[in-house]
Amino acid sequence: MSKATKIVLFVVLPVLVLSVAIALILLPIGLKKYVNEHGSEYSGRKTFVRDIKIDYLSTTISILDFKILEADGQSTFISFDTLQVAISPFPLISSKLVVEKIHLVRPYANIVRKDSLYNFDDILKFVSSKPKENSAEKPASTFQYVLKNIVMEQGKLIFADNTVGHTTTFNDLRFSIPSLSFNQDEVKDAGIKLHFENGGSFAAKADYNQRSGAYKVDLSVDKLDLGTFLPYAKSYFKISTLAGLVKGDFHLAGTASNLDSVLFRGKGEVADFSANDNSNRKVIGVKSAKVSFRDSYPMKYDYRFDSIGLDEPWLFVEMKDSTLNLLNLMVESPADTVPFTYFYSINQFRIERGMIDLRDNSYEEPFDYQLSDIEMKVDSISSTSKWVDSFATMRLNKRGKLQAELGINPSDPYELKVNYVISNFQLTDLNIYSKHFVGYPILLGNMYYKGKTVIKGKQLSSENKLIIRNASLGKKSGGLMNLPLKLAVYLLKDIHGDIILDLPLTGDLNNPKTKVGKLIWQVLKNVVVKVVASPFMALGGLVGVDPTEVKGIEFNYADSTLTPAHLRRIKLYTELEKKKPDMKMELSYFNDDSLERNELAKVIVGAHKIDSLQQCFSKARIRKIEEALKSADDSTKIKIVIPPKASPENVGSRPVFELKYSVEE
Repeated sequence: MSKATKIVLFVVLPVLVLSVAIALILLPIGLKKYVNEHGSEYSGRKTFVRDIKIDYLSTTISILDFKILEADGQSTFISFDTLQVAISPFPLISSKLVVEKIHLVRPYANIVRKDSLYNFDDILKFVSSKPKENSAEKPASTFQYVLKNIVMEQGKLIFADNTVGHTTTFNDLRFSIPSLSFNQDEVKDAGIKLHFENGGSFAAKADYNQRSGAYKVDLSVDKLDLGTFLPYAKSYFKISTLAGLVKGDFHLAGTASNLDSVLFRGKGEVADFSANDNSNRKVIGVKSAKVSFRDSYPMKYDYRFDSIGLDEPWLFVEMKDSTLNLLNLMVESPADTVPFTYFYSINQFRIERGMIDLRDNSYEEPFDYQLSDIEMKVDSISSTSKWVDSFATMRLNKRGKLQAELGINPSDPYELKVNYVISNFQLTDLNIYSKHFVGYPILLGNMYYKGKTVIKGKQLSSENKLIIRNASLGKKSGGLMNLPLKLAVYLLKDIHGDIILDLPLTGDLNNPKTKVGKLIWQVLKNVVVKVVASPFMALGGLVGVDPTEVKGIEFNYADSTLTPAHLRRIKLYTELEKKKPDMKMELSYFNDDSLERNELAKVIVGAHKIDSLQQCFSKARIRKIEEALKSADDSTKIKIVIPPKASPENVGSRPVFELKYSVEE
């Protein structure tokens, strides 16, 4: 062995090996020192790392306790506990990077937003300001890489949205991609999962074609608390609380280069949803809301529902004058003047066990009413439908029942048809309105109501049949309308004590002054006025005779004979008395004495005799009518009343006993 060979083998080679070994040992230390001293040159922020380790046998690099600080140089912007990267060394010879494992443990990021500014804007500005290398002279080449087993676990992301004053924390953030390479058409089974600090989780699994840009994503949400999104909901609704748990499985597909291609379908459910207004009153809620989507294209405003189901929905509706609390929940925003087209369709919509609590504060005291056990079913709704039919049933204040068939034009809510039947409706529920409009409290009564209502061109036309049973009113006190309602109710009752009315209703809904409630009361007012003005129509109907037969008993001058017709009418009066025991009945005797004397003067000479005979006729008529009343019914309380001689009703009158009646108001 030559001397030169010995020098190479025993001096140069050991020194070289030792130098390489020392360099490899010192490399992690140097890298750590470089990062801590020069990291800010790459991000503009202070950067620290506790340790860097290199396992040369497994060619694995480990970076421990890395962090980049916020712009203030104090708090942490991003960090991680451990990053392990295992590289296969031999492909590097052929300029190909093969990473066998990328493992990131406990990554952390703190994102802060204020309006359109973020806490990392300075980093982006710093990076974009650095001079770029001139790559025009470099030959284009495809970077060859293969990345395997990309895993992130135990991550934490804090998003502080100072625009709305809310912070959202995502815990146990996980991410995985089995394989990713430069010549790989598809990335399969890439996944991410995270847990919200307030409960609930979100997971996604995706496939992506790098050449075509096509992707498929399966999303899963479980027990996601809607309260997390309250600050964002407040931008659109005036609410103080938001609650509910969301779960569902959804599918997204499309191509990255065409947003309109985004396809969405899946099933979701919201449980125990509720929202309170700014007065902390619950205004809306649902025990369970289930939605099933068919293939929809949200970027094209194309939404297709297979079914929407609401189980035990609840709504609080409060009215005052022309205002409605639900409309006041909306936050006013500038109108969107950009036109757009949309499409929606719902194969089936249903409501089960629904409830609506109504309150009307428009009057002296609040009117509270409850619609419960609401069942509703609608099939085949779409934005292109010209007509949609639905069926609904519900309880009215826990006692009455409503059955309705509704047809409506979805594009014009003022074009509809409603057929409905209300049974066992308790009139006492309307006390607030009754006392306000007519001054009478309703003590008793129930109602059967059948109606057909049509609205077309905002013209309301409604035919209604009303049957009221066992109606009873209290004493009158005030009221906007001065109507003898108690008398009208008394007169309207038939032989069975029922009131049967036909109530046609019309109105122009183009007129903002048109109020359906006032229209109804106006129609009732017209009925009352008509009945009181023509009472003998009702009384005649009660005993099944012509109205003129109960109006009165008329005699000829110089005649006091009771005819069979007279006796028949007296009998009718006693029958009416029995059927209307609370109605005070009187027979008022009117007669123009001067006209009767003129008739007597034609056959008798002498004024004194004429006056005496005329008085005898009047006394005889009164006596005979009283006797006939007692004969017809010895318990009758019908009285004969003789008005003063100066009464205007005596002028020009033949001898007549007119029926007068009254009911204590």
